[in-house]
Amino acid sequence: MRACLRAFCLVAGSILVVAAAPAQKRAPRVGHMRRVFVRVMDLAGAPILNLTAADFEVNEGGHLRYVLNASLATTPMRIAIFVDTSDGTANAINSIRAGLNGFLAALPADAEVMFITTGRQVRVRLQPTTDRRKALEFAAGLFPDGGATPLRDAILEVDSRYFRKLENRWPVFVILTGDSAESSAPANETPFNKWLTDLPERGIAAHAFALKYRGGGFPDLVAQHVAQTAGGHFDFMNTANGLPEKLKALGELIAGDAKDMSQWYEVEFETNSVGSPAVEIGVTRGSVGIRVANRRQTSP
Repeated sequence: MRACLRAFCLVAGSILVVAAAPAQKRAPRVGHMRRVFVRVMDLAGAPILNLTAADFEVNEGGHLRYVLNASLATTPMRIAIFVDTSDGTANAINSIRAGLNGFLAALPADAEVMFITTGRQVRVRLQPTTDRRKALEFAAGLFPDGGATPLRDAILEVDSRYFRKLENRWPVFVILTGDSAESSAPANETPFNKWLTDLPERGIAAHAFALKYRGGGFPDLVAQHVAQTAGGHFDFMNTANGLPEKLKALGELIAGDAKDMSQWYEVEFETNSVGSPAVEIGVTRGSVGIRVANRRQTSP
């Protein structure tokens, strides 16, 4: 018997109560793959961790979909750390170094990290690595580059090169910026706005800190929009003294997210839909509750 369930579907900030259609099995057709992440619990609220693809039903926009795979979400993170080394953060560089030490120490051991600096121009300073020694050495050697901050350019470039076609990592962006001038190419404004619109569906987790020393800047607003659109943490401050403790706390938060997601299922299903229709998930085992989240939901 199919379970009676409560499904909470988070799509573009809305909460919908839905129920899955009866199970129907069929052979897969040619199409593309879409992925959602679900948490399945028994009536006492304990996670159920032994389900397979055969236990799930997917209804997308009123159409039953063939479930290709379902497994616990143990995908490790890839964390892109954007560090503003422009004139806007020159006075905060020591606090940034100290904060990154605590942040890196708190992360899961299997998380990849990479560093991008945004002072004067976009530079990928450290390629994705799980080697914490290399990451700590880089953080300790950070120095100001001066100039303005091409933050929008940096986000688009890094996403295109290191995340857009990535299928086996959980993408996380962490932005540390000041409020100096934004020097991104004017032609990138429209692509960036489109990127921002697509952010929830892409499932990229994003968090940001903005140091507001000068006032009237723009990179801090870019960072705020990215973090808030992704549903992540955003904080601004007029002094960098509290940054080390705040970065350490963010690292602990991200580590907690990784632990929590290990109890969620990645459910991959075939689709020929255009766009991202609403998804309804059912489970065919026992009496369970189910929660569906748009975080890390992808449509390759």
